[in-house]
Amino acid sequence: MTEDSTNLPEISVDTIKDALRIDGNDDDTLIEGYIDTAKEYVANAITDELNNEQLTNSRKYRLAVIILVQFWYSNRATDMKQTPYQVRSLIQQLRGELWK
Repeated sequence: MTEDSTNLPEISVDTIKDALRIDGNDDDTLIEGYIDTAKEYVANAITDELNNEQLTNSRKYRLAVIILVQFWYSNRATDMKQTPYQVRSLIQQLRGELWK
């Protein structure tokens, strides 16, 4: 199944701020760092190719990144040892879809 990337939500600071209901720009740099790291984290968990277009155009990939950023932002003061279940589940599904 091919997805149309034009209909997918952009992974941006504004997307995360909307999801977390954050007003103001105080944490924009922090959120941007979380986004960049989450993209790399999820991609590395699935494939060796960080610029895999099929992966980065996937709704599941984008959702996993958004959930991970939200988790990291919301739990900054917590010692986090595990990736959220939803992110692990999406990563497993993407591995299955991209397995060749």
